[in-house]
Amino acid sequence: MTLLQTNACSPLATNALGGNIWDNFSSQTYKDLPSAGKLTLYNPIDGTPFEYDLPAGGRGYTRVPSLISLWSTAPFLLNNSVGKFNWNPSVESRMDSFNDSIEKMLWPEKRDKDPVLGDKVPGFIYRTTTTSYIKAPAGYLPDKLGKLLSWGDWLHNLFPWLISEGMIKIGPIPKGAPVSLLTNIDLESDKVDLVALLLKMKADLKQVEGKSDEEAAQVFKNLVPDLIKVSKCPDYVVNKGHYFGTSFLKEEPPLTDDDKRALIHFLKTF
Repeated sequence: MTLLQTNACSPLATNALGGNIWDNFSSQTYKDLPSAGKLTLYNPIDGTPFEYDLPAGGRGYTRVPSLISLWSTAPFLLNNSVGKFNWNPSVESRMDSFNDSIEKMLWPEKRDKDPVLGDKVPGFIYRTTTTSYIKAPAGYLPDKLGKLLSWGDWLHNLFPWLISEGMIKIGPIPKGAPVSLLTNIDLESDKVDLVALLLKMKADLKQVEGKSDEEAAQVFKNLVPDLIKVSKCPDYVVNKGHYFGTSFLKEEPPLTDDDKRALIHFLKTF
């Protein structure tokens, strides 16, 4: 990851670690890998950079993909974030997506920028498009919590900010909030930190109700350090990295535009 500089969330997945669901699909040498080093990541609210120590044990490494039929598999990168998505499976549509995607791979300055932070971060961040809530119906909750919700109206009166109409409800989350701040919460992180975060969310999100987007964003900002602290992957910029052959990779000279065009034509033959 330190070489690729791409979004770290897929390589930071825990499925193949010892004792997890895909344990038998990863080798012991994978599980014994040391840390790959440090990454420079960015606060998704103000763009402030910070260092993140990659964990040992296999996380922080990524598989090298095949270039075979590259023309058919755009948009590119593990999260399909670089290039235009075209749902049509025809060759014409596949080539349309490939041409847009490969241009943005080899000329990264053409990639989409974050509408909030712009050049403060090297790409864009998925954000909520309107004021929203996270809701979890009782039927999808663990048995003990589901039974707790059946205790009636007194529980709603006690926790109106959390429990409503037989489901867990977190919000309101303001428009423009980084989606991964909430979806990447590590539920197996330190329980004290999680409880502290929940209590702080109670206090802060109550203040968001009825406010303008700008006011709500300022209130939500108070939660960001704690959300980053309990994140399974605090990398929020999705379309960065893989700068080989470009001026963004400082360790070697970039390809000329003519060389990039020749490379694109060559890749179409795979």
